[in-house]
Amino acid sequence: MKAHPTQPQTQTLVVLANSCKNNGRCLAGKRLSNGRFGGWVRPVSAHPTGALTLADQALTDGTTPNVLDVVTVPVRGPAPMGFQSENHLIHAQYAWNRVGRLDAARLPALVDPVATLWINGHSTAAGCNDRVPAERLAELDHSLILIGPLTVWLHVAWEKLRARFVHQAVTYDLVVTDPNLKAAYAGHPNGVVAQRPDSFVCASLAPPWNGYAYKLAASILSP
Repeated sequence: MKAHPTQPQTQTLVVLANSCKNNGRCLAGKRLSNGRFGGWVRPVSAHPTGALTLADQALTDGTTPNVLDVVTVPVRGPAPMGFQSENHLIHAQYAWNRVGRLDAARLPALVDPVATLWINGHSTAAGCNDRVPAERLAELDHSLILIGPLTVWLHVAWEKLRARFVHQAVTYDLVVTDPNLKAAYAGHPNGVVAQRPDSFVCASLAPPWNGYAYKLAASILSP
């Protein structure tokens, strides 16, 4: 059980993603204070990848956060890593606390008014506008975006679940890292598996790997 000495600094967040990352989790959300939404926060661990274990994000009731939960996260402070400016290092000895839940009808108020998902024009064989060359990452100062509402086509390609959608007249096709969606469609053959209208996509830009930073559909939310 985690210790409970004098309470440290905390961030209260609306959880907008709790996705898979390097055999761990990547949780992200927007600040909530006095009923007002603020900027993005991604709690990270001291592990070199920053990934969280389920124990890291354990709540006082023994569960872990779900999307749209409002949670209080003990943190040591900001820990930006390049364009991932939203990172905050967790205070691992303290438990997290669920303090509420957001009505999905309020999702439009959390949308980021962006024209594009970072830099476009670079695609994998299975995707579309789904990666950014490492040499252009210095142009970026953020790694989390919420867009919508829009229609998302979930499909399987090369044994990976992907999300295809159009935002501001540009098509994107991103790998899905939402653990619940991945489990729901595990083992499906290639092709479209679901259409989800009026959805909101939490897009995340991962750290660079083999010369590119990849855009990911960290969660897909519906009112």
